[in-house]
Amino acid sequence: MSSQQEQGQPRPLQMGAKGAYIVRLLMVGDSSCGKTSLVLRFDQNVFSTKFVTTIGVDYRDKMVKIEGVPMRLQLWDTAGQERFRSLTSNFFGRADGFVLTYDISNRPSFDHVIGWMRDIKTRAPPDCDIVLCGNKSDLDNDRVVTLEEGKQLAEEYGVEFFETSALTGINVEKMFYGLSTTIKRKRIDEFEAGGNGNSASGGGASTAEQGSVNGGGATQPVNLGAAQATENTPKSGCC
Repeated sequence: MSSQQEQGQPRPLQMGAKGAYIVRLLMVGDSSCGKTSLVLRFDQNVFSTKFVTTIGVDYRDKMVKIEGVPMRLQLWDTAGQERFRSLTSNFFGRADGFVLTYDISNRPSFDHVIGWMRDIKTRAPPDCDIVLCGNKSDLDNDRVVTLEEGKQLAEEYGVEFFETSALTGINVEKMFYGLSTTIKRKRIDEFEAGGNGNSASGGGASTAEQGSVNGGGATQPVNLGAAQATENTPKSGCC
């Protein structure tokens, strides 16, 4: 652990070659909660009815501006199956933020949040930020986890909470931009206010510019020795 972390100070964000801060966001949670669909909706504004099981870890990146500061969001989409847990948890140590996802129509996925949170607290850096995401809000007729339950759990952990729908796009951008803004203010603004670094080019703007710079990067899958398995039959409901 670095001396900064020992003193409770946030790590500085890494600066990329093109002058944008690199922010590593991990999607975690049980399988079939719609993590991949959330990434696709945010990155390309699309939704697929095909059920695709993530094998290991997939990767995308998206250029955005957060309060005037260019940031390259690296979106690491991890598999939710137990057999991949030790593999995906190896990525936790370099994360800047987590989107901990459950399915509002799947009670076990909500119950398992406590285990995922334990893994994050154990393996991730102490200065990382987390949002709790109740996905598939469009399946309100099949809801088994109430909005109040989600909010209460998020309050207990002291994290932000969103209910989203990858199908309709509701709150998806708001969630990703909200998490990115929290990270920017802690890891850039607070860090620089403490005299630990130089201001970023274009940083410190008073008006948030939360728009895509280039419409998102191309998929860059991480080869972990297995290919993605795809079922051609559309999944019932949505993700």
